[in-house]
Amino acid sequence: MIDWNKNSARESDGAARTRTARDIPSFPRTTVARDQEPRLNANPTISALELKQAIARCLGASISEVESRINASLNSQHSCVKQLANQANAMAGKRLRPVLALLSARAAEPVGKSTFEQARRNLIYIASAAELVHMASLVHDDIMDQAESRRHQPTIYRTAGEHAALLLGDFLFTKGYATASSCGSSFPARKLALAATQLCEGELRQQLSAKNWDLSVKEYLSIVGQKTASLCAVSCRLGAWQMGAAQEVQRCFHRFGELVGLAFQVFDDWLDYWGSDQTGKTLGTDLAQLKPTLPLIKFVQSCTPATRHQLLTLASSGSAELLEAAYEMIRRSDAGEKTLAIAQKLVERAVTCLNAIPDSSARRALEMIAAFSINRPV
Repeated sequence: MIDWNKNSARESDGAARTRTARDIPSFPRTTVARDQEPRLNANPTISALELKQAIARCLGASISEVESRINASLNSQHSCVKQLANQANAMAGKRLRPVLALLSARAAEPVGKSTFEQARRNLIYIASAAELVHMASLVHDDIMDQAESRRHQPTIYRTAGEHAALLLGDFLFTKGYATASSCGSSFPARKLALAATQLCEGELRQQLSAKNWDLSVKEYLSIVGQKTASLCAVSCRLGAWQMGAAQEVQRCFHRFGELVGLAFQVFDDWLDYWGSDQTGKTLGTDLAQLKPTLPLIKFVQSCTPATRHQLLTLASSGSAELLEAAYEMIRRSDAGEKTLAIAQKLVERAVTCLNAIPDSSARRALEMIAAFSINRPV
C-alpha cells in the first residue's frame, strides 16, 4: 500500500521557497527546451490524499500487483528470515521508486512502441526490483546512522542487531537483482546493478566526508546524486525503456528522476534539523555523526571563522547538551531557507524535463510528486 502520509502538504514558506538558488551547479544540457517555463508551479499546495488519488487513477491495480510481487520476493522457508524481511518491508514507506517506474511508463506510452498492458508483467518486476534495492539500502542506512526508529517503528538494527541487519540488507539486494532478472531482457537487472553500485559509492563517499567542513555544494549534490537520486533516475528510465520509448525520451525521464531524487534528499537533510517526530524517522543524526549535509554546508559558508570554530567545537564535544547547542546555532540561521531554495530549484528543473513529454494524467502525477517532494509534512 502506498502511504504518502495522512497529513496535508506543508504550506509555502514565503521567501524561503522563492529565493534564487545561486549555489546550484550547472547541469548538463538535455534535449528539453530550456526556454520553457515549468507548466506546474514547483511549490503548489498538494495534499498527500490528492497525490495518492492521482497515482491510483493512473496505475489502478498495478499498485497492488507490485505489493504482491514484493511479498513473494521476500518469502523464505525460514520463519526468522521471513519475519525480518517483512519487518523491513513494513518500514519501506512511500513506494516512490515503483511509482516513478510505473508512472513513467504510463507517461511514455503515447510516444513508445508498446502499450502499458503489453509491458505490464515486466513493469511489475522492474518496479518491485527497484523497491527491493531501496529497501536494502534503508536497512544498511539504519546501521550506519545507528537509527532507532523508522516510520515510527523500531529498525532492524535496533531489534535484531547490527550483524543481522547487515545480512538482511544483503538478502534484500540479491532479491532485487533476482526479481529484475525475471524480465525478458537482462537490461533492467544490469541498470539496477549499476544504480546500486552508484548508491554504495555515494554512501561510501558520504561516510568518508565526515568532518570535511569544506565540502562544497557541488560535491554534496554529487554524493546525493549517487546515494539517492541514482535509483530514482533508473526507475524512471526503465519505465520509459520498457514502453519502447526513444533514447531521447528515456533521457528526459532519467533526468527527471535524478532531479526529483536530489530534491527528496535535500529536503530530508533539511528535516534532520527542522523536522519533527511526525516524519517517522530518527532525526538529529547528521551533525551528531559530523556529516556535512547541505544545511551545515550553507551555515559554514556564511558564518565567521569564530562562529565556525564554536560550532565545530560544540558538535565534536561528545556532549548531548553541547551538540544540541550546535544544532540551535544552525536552526537560528538562514541555512534552512538557503537549503529549501536549492530544493525548490531542483524541483523546477525536474518539471521542466517533462516538457518534451505529451500531456497526460501520468505526466501530471509525476509533476505532483516532484512538487510534493519538498512539501512533505514536517
